[in-house]
Amino acid sequence: MQIDDGWQSLSAAGRKGSRDWTGFDPNFSGGMADLASYIKSKGLVPGIWIAPHGQSNAEMVKNNPGVFILKPDGTSPSKTWEGDWLLDPTSEAGKKYFHDLFATMHGWGYDYFKIDGQPIVVEEYAKNSEFMAVPGGAADSLYRSTLDIIRDEIGEKSYLLGCWGLPVEGAGIMDGSRTGGDVVLGWDGFFTALDPTLESYWQHNIVWYTDPDVMLLRQPLTVEQARVWATLQGLTGQALMSSDRLTDLSAERVDMMRKVYPAVDIRPLDLFPAGERKRIWDLKVNHLGRQYDVAGLFNFDASKPVTLNLNWKELGIETDAPVHVFDYWNSEYMGAWEAGAAIEIMPASVRVVTLVPDNGKIQLVSTSRHITQGWVDLRELHSDDQGTVISGVSTLPAGNEYKMHFAYPRGSYYRVKSVAAVAGKKKLEVSATSHQGWAEVSFTAPVSGNISWNVTFEPDYAYSYTVRQPDGVSVEPEGLNAVRVSWRSQYYLNAGYQVYLDGNLLGYTPNSFYVINNLDPQKEYSVDVRTVWSDGTINQRNANDTRKYDVSFTISQLLPAEVSLSDLSWTGPVSWFSWPVIIDGKRYPDSFGMSGGSVRKYNLGGVFTSLSGAVSVDDNIRRQRPGQTVVFLVMGDGKELWRSAAMGPDDPTAGFDVPVAGVKELELAVESGDGESRFGGLPADWIKPVLKK
Repeated sequence: MQIDDGWQSLSAAGRKGSRDWTGFDPNFSGGMADLASYIKSKGLVPGIWIAPHGQSNAEMVKNNPGVFILKPDGTSPSKTWEGDWLLDPTSEAGKKYFHDLFATMHGWGYDYFKIDGQPIVVEEYAKNSEFMAVPGGAADSLYRSTLDIIRDEIGEKSYLLGCWGLPVEGAGIMDGSRTGGDVVLGWDGFFTALDPTLESYWQHNIVWYTDPDVMLLRQPLTVEQARVWATLQGLTGQALMSSDRLTDLSAERVDMMRKVYPAVDIRPLDLFPAGERKRIWDLKVNHLGRQYDVAGLFNFDASKPVTLNLNWKELGIETDAPVHVFDYWNSEYMGAWEAGAAIEIMPASVRVVTLVPDNGKIQLVSTSRHITQGWVDLRELHSDDQGTVISGVSTLPAGNEYKMHFAYPRGSYYRVKSVAAVAGKKKLEVSATSHQGWAEVSFTAPVSGNISWNVTFEPDYAYSYTVRQPDGVSVEPEGLNAVRVSWRSQYYLNAGYQVYLDGNLLGYTPNSFYVINNLDPQKEYSVDVRTVWSDGTINQRNANDTRKYDVSFTISQLLPAEVSLSDLSWTGPVSWFSWPVIIDGKRYPDSFGMSGGSVRKYNLGGVFTSLSGAVSVDDNIRRQRPGQTVVFLVMGDGKELWRSAAMGPDDPTAGFDVPVAGVKELELAVESGDGESRFGGLPADWIKPVLKK
C-alpha cells in the first residue's frame, strides 16, 4: 500500500505537493508511523513516495548549512521539479541529512520507497558540480553515492523503486524502475503503460523489475479494454500495483484483478526494445510436468477487428500432434488442431489462449485461479497409469471459485464419473460438467490454503456429423504480401475449416475466411479449403466430382493499377505524436505525418514502377525553433532515390515522382534540416503518396 505524493508538509503558501519532508499534510495528522502500523495490521506492506534529493522549505535550508548546493551568494543554482534546493552529495552535512531522512522513514515502518524525479538529480549534479563542497565529481558516481546511503538505511530487504524516465544510473542498487510516465484513465491512457513495456521489458527481472505504472480497470474503460490492461500485466510479470478504488469495482472487474495477482517470476526472452506494438505475446510455462503456452492476442485498434494466425512451429511448439486450444477469459475449449489456428479479436480487446500439445491422454489444460493457469495455484499433479484418474493439490484464497478444465485426446470421448475436493478434513461441494472433448470441474475454497482434489473419468459416446466441402472460395489482396481467402458460410454443421497453401496445412479457423501473410507478391500460389469436424475429420470429395476446388493466384496480378501508400502496413517506430494532415487549412485524406528522425519501411516486393505524391510541413506546429526545417527522403533497397530541399512552415508544398521499379524495400524518412536525426521537431506530411504498377 503505497502512500503517494501529498503526505508531506504544505508549502509556505499552503499548497499541497511541496518538497518539504519536515512535517505532514493536515490530512495525515496521525503521523506516518501510525499509518504504517495501520497498513501492516491489514496484512499489507507500507510504501511511501518521496522526491528525497529536493527541498522547498527555505527556513529548513537556512537552518541546515552545508546540506544543499548553494552559490557563493547563498542562492540555489538548481530550481527544478525536484525542489528549489538540491542535496549536496559531497558534504558531510548533506550525507548525514540523507542518512537521517531515510532512517526516519524506515523507522516509521515503511519497507517500500519510491524515489521520484531521479534523472533530474543526475542532470543537475552534472551542471552544478562547481558549487558543491567537493567540486569536480562525476555526476553518475555522486548520484550513486546517495543511493548507497538510502540502501544502507532501509536495508537489503526493503524495496527501492527509481522513478521518472529511466534512471539507468541506479541499476544494481534499485530493485525496480518506473519505466513509463504517469498513466491516465481511459483507452489512450493504457498506451502509457504498453509503450514503455515494449521499450523496456527486455530489462525486466534482469536489470531490475520494470514498472509501467499502475494498472487501471475501472470505468470508462469497457470490460474488454480493462481485460487488455490486466492481460498486459499478467503475462509480463512486471511490478503490479492498482490505482482503482477497489470497493467501487464491479465483481467482474475484481475477478479480473484476482486473475493477474500476484505478479509472478516471468523472465523475458526479448533481448532488445520492440520497435512496434506486438500483437502476439507468448508465455511459456513448465510446471509439474505440464509444458504449455499462454498466448495473449491483442487488438490495439479500437476501430476494427483483427484476425491473428497462430502457427505452432513459429511459437516454438514442435509437434505434429494436434494442440489443444483453450480460451482463458471466456472459459471455453476451442478444440485441438494441427499446424495452427486463426483467432479473431474484436476492437480494443484481447484473447488469451492456452496451447497444450495433445499427448494422447486426458490432460489438465487450464485452471482459473491465475492467468498463468497452474503456476500460482498447483502444488501437486498426479495421474494413474490408465490416465483416467487425475488428482492434485491447489492453493487457493478464501472464497475463490476454482475451475479446472480437462481436454480429451482428439477423437476419444469421456465424461466425469466422480469428483471430490477436500480442504483439511472438510469435503467441499463440487460441480462437474461434461462436454464433447472436454470437461469442467469447479468448487469454492472455504478458507485460504491447500485443497486436495480427485477427478475420475469414464468413456462416453461421441456425436459426429459428416462435414461437406465449402463452396465459393475466392482470394483478394490484403496489402502487398497477404491475401484474404473467403468462402460461403455453410448451412451444414461443422466445427470450422482448415486452409492449405500449395498442399501444406496452414491451420484451422472457425470463420469463413482466412488471411495468409508473408507471401511473395510475384509468386503463384494455390489455396484449398476443407471443412473439419471436432475429431479432426475433414470432408472427402466425391471421386466423380470434376470441379476444381483449389484456387491459384498471384498477388501482383490481383492488385489495382494504383495503390495508396497510406493503406499499406509498415514497420518502424510510431511517431511521438500524430495528427490529421492539414495544409493551409485544407485536410488531406489518404495521407500521413511523420516526426523528425522517424523512418517507415514498406515491403514492396518489386511490384511497382513509381511512387508519386507531395510533401509539406503540417499546420499543426506545437513547438518550433527559429529557422527549423525538415528534409524528406525516399530510399529503395538502401539507396537514396529522392531527397527534398530543407522545408519550413512557410515553404510551399513540393511534389515528387520517384522511379521504384524492382525495389523490394521502400523507406520513407524525415530528417531535421540541420542534418541531425532526432525525434520531434516539425510535423512532416506525406500527401496522397501513390504507388503505380
